[in-house]
Amino acid sequence: MKELIENALAGGMKDLAGLELSGTIPIKQELINDALQLALENPPSASSGAESNASGPKIDGKAFLPFVKKARVDAHDGKLTLTFEIQVPSPDR
Repeated sequence: MKELIENALAGGMKDLAGLELSGTIPIKQELINDALQLALENPPSASSGAESNASGPKIDGKAFLPFVKKARVDAHDGKLTLTFEIQVPSPDR
């Protein structure tokens, strides 16, 4: 999966032209706490730049920003809800 994402980004996402993706992801408080704990236990080193620790992917999330058309985070009753829309333009757009 990592190689697929890296290759798509390296090619300017041209292989995914026309992609339209939208969704809602509910994230419970326990998952947020676990992610924060993991991040605190394994902080990225100053020399790693955009890369994460050795066990995770080394993909710069900023490369996806041009394709994010909508992103919203709501908090309610101990969970966050991420709502998003992603579009990779077709060559004819």
